[in-house]
Amino acid sequence: MATLMSRDSTPDLILYHGAITTLAAAMPHAAAIAMRDGRIIAIGDDDAVRALAGPRTEQIDLGGRTVIPGFNDAHNHMLQVGIKFTRLELEHCQSIAEMVAMVRERAAATPAGEWIIGEGWNESLFAEGRLPTRHDLDAATHAHPVMLQRFFNMDVVNSHALALGGVDATTPDPAGGKIEHLADGSPSGILRAAAKLFCRRLIPQPTEEACVAAIEAAGRAYHRVGITSVLEPGLYPYELRAYARAHRAGRLPLRVNLMPSWHGFREEEHAAELDDRAANLGVFSGIGDAWLSIGGLKMAVDGGTTSHTAWMFRPFLGEDHVANFNRLDPIDLRRFFTRGHELGWDIGIHAIGDRAHHESALAFADVIDASSRKEHRHNLIHAYFATEESLQVMARLQIAAVIQPTFIYFEGDDLFRDVGAELAHQYKPMRTYLDRGIPVVATSDIPSTVHYNPFIGLYSLVTRRTFRGTAIAPHEAVSREEALRAYTLAGAWLTREEHIKGPLAPGFLADMVVLDRDYFTCPEEAIKEIGVEMTIIDGAVVYRR
Repeated sequence: MATLMSRDSTPDLILYHGAITTLAAAMPHAAAIAMRDGRIIAIGDDDAVRALAGPRTEQIDLGGRTVIPGFNDAHNHMLQVGIKFTRLELEHCQSIAEMVAMVRERAAATPAGEWIIGEGWNESLFAEGRLPTRHDLDAATHAHPVMLQRFFNMDVVNSHALALGGVDATTPDPAGGKIEHLADGSPSGILRAAAKLFCRRLIPQPTEEACVAAIEAAGRAYHRVGITSVLEPGLYPYELRAYARAHRAGRLPLRVNLMPSWHGFREEEHAAELDDRAANLGVFSGIGDAWLSIGGLKMAVDGGTTSHTAWMFRPFLGEDHVANFNRLDPIDLRRFFTRGHELGWDIGIHAIGDRAHHESALAFADVIDASSRKEHRHNLIHAYFATEESLQVMARLQIAAVIQPTFIYFEGDDLFRDVGAELAHQYKPMRTYLDRGIPVVATSDIPSTVHYNPFIGLYSLVTRRTFRGTAIAPHEAVSREEALRAYTLAGAWLTREEHIKGPLAPGFLADMVVLDRDYFTCPEEAIKEIGVEMTIIDGAVVYRR
């Protein structure tokens, strides 16, 4: 039999002879699914669904392959990823020497004076066992300013770039940032947190057309790993315009929820200006269509662990005090939350350190408890380390944890170096969140991690192992279905689209992925190797391997 939306609709596309996991309570498993006009119209057994076919219906025999809902990566900097495709991609560099060689090669093909920019390096992978310096980059070129951005919250620049940024041995650290120095007192080229702005502000803003091209390029790449929706956080007005233009021009490859940048990012943006932005956009969370919509406001309070810029209760190992790299004054959290909450926005705040998590959760609680507006989708982004008090308020008020399991895989080993074993084994506590009834959304945060492949994230949630095989809080592992729900249905809930997106059921958007093996029964180690045979968005095949 089949569950139908309408008996009068002839399908555009039918998939049959499959192993379909719907994540829908009414029919969790099926063999066939029919689509028309971008929606699922029927699901059930082969005979019942195929009986709906008309002369123009395309029918695809899946040969027993697994089908799951399309991935919803609800914290993904897609535009930045597309821009990154035009720069040096450094995430797989195994040494400083390899990175320098890439700079040298790019310099040979770049006019003198133009910036050379790379992204994604991770010092924990380097054979040299140290951070790069300006001297390393100077060996590649003196004719170009060079900026190589770490995967998160740290840049290394060459001497030319430091000179352009006005950074020398006498330059004081900016609020919330640090200029690293060599033994002779000169700047090393490493700029942490807010100090990155000395040079980053010199980079020309990409044109609107470049942004549209980046959106298109990244979206096409995401098709290959089964991503059908993203939430793009922390956008400035020119980036919002680029998304609107891409949508109008038919160059938006997948569904996007836009999260405007609010407090905690550019130091030159003042509180009054940002408060006006939230009010004068004239909208609030949930406005838009099935392809492009407005989500919450994006905030940030601190930095990250491996860059030693997170807001912690205790110092990082090897340090004697808790440094202040916060991107806003925590005393303002309640005022900012109140403003956004009263305007009808959902709010997501980057909170990585245990104290950042704790203070943000309690600030949300005070604002919600004092307000007549109780319905919200507020969330802590990253949510590395929870305190008992923060867990209690998150559960009571349904404040979500938006986590990035790929961080477990790619940087989990560094936790022991940075925070020690006790805190490392409290990292991204998904099992605890779920057991407390706290909504959990699994995402990538690319390009602040090595790759956007959701199967690496699923592997990380199920096994809690790093790429080196180290176990990180193994007691926080979850089931394969729980992990998949966090990467699909949970993202639709976060963006207020759970009524149209997520499960494979009649009436829902026809977004799904065909896999090359069974996610639910393959060996655990094989989860991260799963490939996508086909990606379908809006009832149309957008990728076929």
